[in-house]
Amino acid sequence: MELRLSAKTVRIDSQRDVHSCVSIHLKSNASDTSFPVLTIKAENGVTLLFGEVRTISKDADSNAAILVVINKQKVYIEMQNPKEATVLFAALANSENSTEFSSSRDIGAVTEYFKSSQSAVLVLRSHSSAAEYDVATYRSAILQNFTDFKDKVVLDVGAGSGLLSFFAAQAGARKVYAVEGSAMAEAARKLIQNNGLSDIITVIQGKIEEIEIPEPVDAIVSEPLGIMLVNERMLESYVYSRRWLKPGGKMFPTQSQLFICPFSDASVFLETQQKASFWQTKDFHGIDLSTLHEDAQHEYFSQPCVEQVNPECLVGTPTYKIFNYMTMNVADLFEITMDFSYTFINPVEIHGIASWFDNTFQGSSFSVPLSTSPFAPLTHWYQVRCLLQNSIFVQPGEQLQGTIHMRINRHQSYDVRIIASTSTQTAKGHINLKEPNFRFGQISFVPTAMPISQSVGNLQQHRILALRLQDASSSFHCSINKT
Repeated sequence: MELRLSAKTVRIDSQRDVHSCVSIHLKSNASDTSFPVLTIKAENGVTLLFGEVRTISKDADSNAAILVVINKQKVYIEMQNPKEATVLFAALANSENSTEFSSSRDIGAVTEYFKSSQSAVLVLRSHSSAAEYDVATYRSAILQNFTDFKDKVVLDVGAGSGLLSFFAAQAGARKVYAVEGSAMAEAARKLIQNNGLSDIITVIQGKIEEIEIPEPVDAIVSEPLGIMLVNERMLESYVYSRRWLKPGGKMFPTQSQLFICPFSDASVFLETQQKASFWQTKDFHGIDLSTLHEDAQHEYFSQPCVEQVNPECLVGTPTYKIFNYMTMNVADLFEITMDFSYTFINPVEIHGIASWFDNTFQGSSFSVPLSTSPFAPLTHWYQVRCLLQNSIFVQPGEQLQGTIHMRINRHQSYDVRIIASTSTQTAKGHINLKEPNFRFGQISFVPTAMPISQSVGNLQQHRILALRLQDASSSFHCSINKT
């Protein structure tokens, strides 16, 4: 669905000016994204704001105006008349991608609610091609390895609506225990009962750390993955659940690899700086706001950019850390450290660190991969870019070294600290994974420099490997080499 309208005025909270005669372009496409996308352009054609609409509400003071939130920025839109305002509001609230709550819709709150349960995230986004691919990969991993499930006892950790429990039942499981801590447990029970599987799937409401499973299990399934792999801290529960696994049992996923790679992208860096420019105002209705500019800029730079990353902005061979869920301990997830080192042959400006992750479902018959790499088909996890507070300009032949240190916090997430340095410069980044900046649909800058230690061929090899993994996942012919 597309809709083009002309607004009388638009006011964006990060900008002082009120823009007149603004064009509004709404696009809601299930194959592109989960939420309606709004493009706001000035009279001269310059794009003022572009992004997903996370929240909408009607203006209490004017029936010709609505309020929306795009990229965490509040936007006041005054249409030419009440009728056009109603049309725009209805298009946003009633698009196939949306869920309406009374006179307002807070999509972000809905998403956060469903994030408490792994499968429900996939159900919420089931209309998007990226999510369908993710779901299909989970299902194929289970069904292609049906011998690990047939007549077996299965544990589904963070079951949500029970999607993975259904897949285990389809593979012939004798019994499935679906553990879900949120109110989604009741929704799962309804789905299970309606599909005639109550005798196979039993829902247990509670945290895996606080409940008892009636018997040891042969396999554990879960979707405990968050942005940058570890956000939401579901992995701790997943690893903890191994206490119920029989010797020789299976875990799906079996292991993950978290990748990091430096990137060069002046556009996202300048865009983030611009967001804080409002706080440089020295006369806002007689008030000097500039004392808060540094704090505002620090906050904007602490938001990880969740987006589809252009691989050409990457300027190094990715470094990775393996998370083997069959052997690691819960305490291994409390603090995570990754080091990196690169030497460049051309001058390059480093703006931050990009990250993504790959997963492997290691069954008895097949090994099925699921990659979130920028070289692979898009998933609903996208990729993540963490900005440095200051960029680093690296000279030819100069070495860039650094560390990413991730530590759990009380907000079911991680504080991420980055330090990167050359012989003459040091830059730091402090990222709060709980507060992402969604930049869906925006394009990355293309740099020219490459590290000495990495040739274009190496980058292409990583791209080819990721694509082969995805081909293997879709064709289900990636056999395990048994030795």
